[in-house]
Amino acid sequence: MHLRPTACALAALLCCACSRPAEEEAPAPAQHLLLISVDALRADRLGCYGGRAEASPTIDRLAREGVLFERAFAPMGQTLSSLTSLLTSRYPDETGVLDNTMVVNPEEETLAEVLAAAGFRCQGLVANGVLRPGSSGIDQGFEFFRRIEVEEQLTGKARKILAEEFGRGRRDFLWLHYMDPHQPYDARAPYAEQFDPDYQGNLDTSPETLDRIYVDRVELAPDDLEHIKAVYDSQVRRVDDMIGAVLGALDKSAAAEETLVVFTADHGEELYDRNYFFYHANSLYGSVTGVPLIFRWPRELPAGRRVDSLVELVDVMPTALALLGLDSPAAAGAAGRRGIDLRPALQGETLRKDFAFAQVRNKAYAVRNKEWLLVLNPLRFRPRSVPREGQYVIGERELFRLADDPQEQANVIDRYPEIEARMGRVLQEWRESLRQGRMTQQELSEEELKEMERLGYLGK
Repeated sequence: MHLRPTACALAALLCCACSRPAEEEAPAPAQHLLLISVDALRADRLGCYGGRAEASPTIDRLAREGVLFERAFAPMGQTLSSLTSLLTSRYPDETGVLDNTMVVNPEEETLAEVLAAAGFRCQGLVANGVLRPGSSGIDQGFEFFRRIEVEEQLTGKARKILAEEFGRGRRDFLWLHYMDPHQPYDARAPYAEQFDPDYQGNLDTSPETLDRIYVDRVELAPDDLEHIKAVYDSQVRRVDDMIGAVLGALDKSAAAEETLVVFTADHGEELYDRNYFFYHANSLYGSVTGVPLIFRWPRELPAGRRVDSLVELVDVMPTALALLGLDSPAAAGAAGRRGIDLRPALQGETLRKDFAFAQVRNKAYAVRNKEWLLVLNPLRFRPRSVPREGQYVIGERELFRLADDPQEQANVIDRYPEIEARMGRVLQEWRESLRQGRMTQQELSEEELKEMERLGYLGK
C-alpha cells in the first residue's frame, strides 16, 4: 500500500486534474443544465450501485446512458450543509453552513449566480422545507425558486418547464431536489406491496418505532430489518418513477441533445449499519457520505462508463461549469472553490485526486482514500438529533481498512499507527487550509422549528 506525501496529495486535491492535450479541439459546450438531487438516497440501494434493480430502473438507465462515479462522497449528512457545498464547491467549515438551521451567506458565490451572470435562466424546485426560499439562502441566484412539498406536483411543474420553456430563447439551468426516500419511511401503495409482499412480522416503519429501536438499542431480526429496508427501497422506486417522468419530458424536447444532466444526492442513509440508527444527520461514515453521481450528455460524454476514482460533491460545480464552457481558473480561485474539474475522468483519463473529507458539524472529521477511512473525534462529541435521548457514538480515533471491511465496522487503529499518522497529517493540513466561514442562524418560526424536529434536524 502506498500513500503519497501529504503535501503533494493535498496539492493534488485542491488543483485541477490534467486537461486535454492542447492540440485536441475542444468540443462545443453543453447549452443547458438539469441538476437532479435526491434527499437521503444511499447509493448502494440503487441497481447501478449494486442494489435491487427494481428500485431504480430510471436511474439505472441514466447510468447506462452516461458516466457513473462509483466512489462519490458528500461532506456531511445534513441537507443544507451538503447542498451548499454542491452549489459553491466549498466545504461546510468554509461556508459556515454546519447544520440545517443556518443560512447560506450572501457572499458565497453559487452555481446559480455564476450561470445567471452568464445569461442563464435559473429555476429551482425543491421538496425539502429546509431549503425554503427566503430563509435558507440556498435560493440566491435563482430567477424562480419554489418549494413544492407534494412531489407529484413538483414533477408536474418540472415537466411543464421542460416542455414549454427549457431551451427556448435562453440557456437554462433547472435544479430539482426530491424528498423521498427521506424519513418518515412511508409504505405508500402500490410501491410497498411490490417490495416486501411476504413479510409476516408486525414491525411498522413509523418514526416512533424507528426512534425506539435507536434509543433502546433494539436487536432486530433479519426479516424485520429487511422489511424496513424494503419500505425505504419502495420510496426510492417512487422517486425513480417521478425522475423518469422528468427525463421523459426532457428527452422529448428540442434541448435534449444540448443538455447536461447531473444526478446525485445530498447524502445517504445509515439504515441500521451502526448505533441502531436509521437516519443520517449524526453520521460521517460511508453509508451516509457515499452518494450516487452520474453525468449524462449524449452529444459528448460516453455512455456506460464507470469511474472508480474518488470524487466529492464539491467537484460537481467546476465540472458542470467546464462542460458548459464557463470554466475560469481565475474566477474559481477568487471564489475559493475547492473542487476539481472531473472532465478527464469523464473521458477515461486518470484523475489525480486521493482523498475525500467529511465532518459532523465542526466537531468530528473524517478523511478517506480508496483503502482507508480515518475518523478523529478528539472532543468525544456525540451528536444528537431527534430523538435527542438517542446516543450516537463516534470513536475518538477510528481507522477502517476498506478492502477487508467495506461496511466500516472493525476499528483497526491500534494495528496501523503509521497509517493513522499519515492520514492524520492529510486531515490536519486540509483543515488548516480552510478559510473559516461566518455562521448565521436562520430566524425560524415555531411551525418551521416543528417541521425540522419532525425530520430529525434539531439536536446538538
